[in-house]
Amino acid sequence: MQDEVLRNLNFVFVYIDDVIIASSGSLEHRGHIREVLQRLDKYGITINLSKSEFGKSELNFLGYHVSKDGMKPLEEQVKVISDFPRPKTVEELRRFLGMINFYRRHLPKAAEIQAKLNVFLHNSKKKDKSRIPWTDESIKAFEQCKQSLKRAVTLEFPSADAPISLMTDCSNTCAGAVLQQKEKDTWKPLGFFSTRLSDAQQRYSTFDRELLAIYLAIKHFRPFIEGRPLTVFTDHKPIVYSLQKNAVSKNDTPRRIRQLDFIMQFCMEIKHISGVENTVADCLSRISVIDIPSPLDYERLAEAQSDDVELQNLMKLKSLKFKKILVPNCNQPIQCDVSLDRARPYLPKEFRVSAFNAVHGISHPGTRTTRRMMQERYIWRGMNKDVTQWVKGCIDCQKSKIQRHTVSPHGHFVYSDRFDHLHMDVVGPLTYCNGYRYIVTMVDRKTGWPEAYPAKDITAESVADIMYSGWIARFGCPLNLTTDQGTNFLSQLFTCLAKRMGIRKFRTTAYHPQSNGIVERWHRSLKAALMCRGKTEQWVSELPTVLLGLRACLRDDTQTSAAEMVYGEVLRLPGDFFQPLRQETSDNVLFVQELRRKIAHLASVPRKELHQGKIFVHPELKDCTHVFVRLDKVAKPLIQPYMGPFKVIEKSEKYFKIIQADTQKIVSIDRLKPAYCIMPQECTDAPNKATIKVNSNTKVSRFGRAIKPVVRFAP
Repeated sequence: MQDEVLRNLNFVFVYIDDVIIASSGSLEHRGHIREVLQRLDKYGITINLSKSEFGKSELNFLGYHVSKDGMKPLEEQVKVISDFPRPKTVEELRRFLGMINFYRRHLPKAAEIQAKLNVFLHNSKKKDKSRIPWTDESIKAFEQCKQSLKRAVTLEFPSADAPISLMTDCSNTCAGAVLQQKEKDTWKPLGFFSTRLSDAQQRYSTFDRELLAIYLAIKHFRPFIEGRPLTVFTDHKPIVYSLQKNAVSKNDTPRRIRQLDFIMQFCMEIKHISGVENTVADCLSRISVIDIPSPLDYERLAEAQSDDVELQNLMKLKSLKFKKILVPNCNQPIQCDVSLDRARPYLPKEFRVSAFNAVHGISHPGTRTTRRMMQERYIWRGMNKDVTQWVKGCIDCQKSKIQRHTVSPHGHFVYSDRFDHLHMDVVGPLTYCNGYRYIVTMVDRKTGWPEAYPAKDITAESVADIMYSGWIARFGCPLNLTTDQGTNFLSQLFTCLAKRMGIRKFRTTAYHPQSNGIVERWHRSLKAALMCRGKTEQWVSELPTVLLGLRACLRDDTQTSAAEMVYGEVLRLPGDFFQPLRQETSDNVLFVQELRRKIAHLASVPRKELHQGKIFVHPELKDCTHVFVRLDKVAKPLIQPYMGPFKVIEKSEKYFKIIQADTQKIVSIDRLKPAYCIMPQECTDAPNKATIKVNSNTKVSRFGRAIKPVVRFAP
């Protein structure tokens, strides 16, 4: 209705019930007001004088401050958004970004600044209450969003007679543009545009990316430029010839032809402009892909040096020569040591960690290399000790570099009688044979007696049935059972079976088959014997013969076979010519007693200690509060070999209990190494992303360095 009431009045802009009248002078303004009031009276519309303003040179309208210079965001709105607390959930973050993006066309580099925050919105629900895992980078991006709104650019009013142009540019990751109109001899901005390229668009050629930037910018500013002569400026010269007659080649891709056709509907010509002159669009398109921080604020550094006591003591040393040097972009001179070939600024404590991050964080070199690099650039007392400690505490280095793996000594099982301790595992999948693909294996710890049963599947029901019928029904219920962490062994059915039979169940730690070594080592002999039989396609029929041979084999440590440990007699194998002599007796009781004596004598033979390589256990594992866990599974290239750090809640000689992903996990000590962390008590930030706090028992030297290398990580 309002559009119909105020139709054909070009000096009026109306939005629902808000009407603004723009005039170039006071007399013209009175005439415009009179004409608008007559229209409103004609349609029977009244106005509220208490909510109306007349004859103003500037006013607030629809969230903007409008003046003769242009439009900019309201200071009240800017203050509200600047004081907006850090969002806790995805829904609150979406609300904050919605407020910011209301003024997006006033914000240069909006896509770059908000990139870190938009990551939290990926694959989120409409009213997502998920908590946001804030990091240092995302917190910095949140504060930059507030600062960018405070520095919002005042945009000019579009003029129907002024020439307009579009300056575009595209980097490897982002496209940017600025719409401008020419007033006298200067170009003034009408709006900014920036967007991040998708993964597919980032793989375009340079020509296609520059063409895409023009296409996206015209599409964005279409309401402003439609029906008006438009000139596009770009720093990619080959695009200049793309709009010439017959410039479109048949070899061009359909996407390129489609974009050129769309551009030619709005653009009169494309002109080349050097990158130096294309500063606005070039700035919008530059997203820092390589993070090379500038750690030193020279103004603050000069102020901190003025009252630093340690600097005054260093200046008294004859081996050093200090001189005040004026560096670029700084009005105050900085104290630098010039005793060497190059000037080295002195760094107070609050600047040291940031400088270390800038040098070490580029390629994460070792301790000696980092020390040399720092010595060439900066100076302070105790630099070598500080740098050594910080390199040792670098989380990324500890996760990515391997110095020495933990190799703990072999563990010893508690003495057990025959058939007291059973080890169980699964072999496969193998080649299909008569419908079978797996082998369920069981080995007695005391006697080494093996059992192997083919299985069609290894579900909990199948494995439990084989254990009951193949072992328990023949040898009775074992007291202890050791398995790996297979889902069939950890199932509720298998657990209930063990509990009902009175079996105490043990499981090995992840990626540590040595815990179940007796059955894992026997698998090697079993597979080798099956392969040597030469009929791998018929392994099911060959399995009983192979078991006969393995049960009759003599062990290297006890010089007895598994059959002799079980039956007290050796097995007669095919090809045996002679029968061993036996003492004849008619008394069954004497025979049983003799058999028991012989089996007891065999069982008492001590096992030979297996040879083990060089043992190494990090001494700091005894006192550390956090550890790194080695990633032993097959990983993709350039994956860090260690995960963590994780908090330790329980320790033993062979395993640690840690908290990983809010759950408790037991990890073998052979996969662990201690987590080191620096303790910069008087520094403003730490060289690692993790927040740290000092253990109350940690001793601190007079330079603020932790003597104990392992400190607590804050949760």
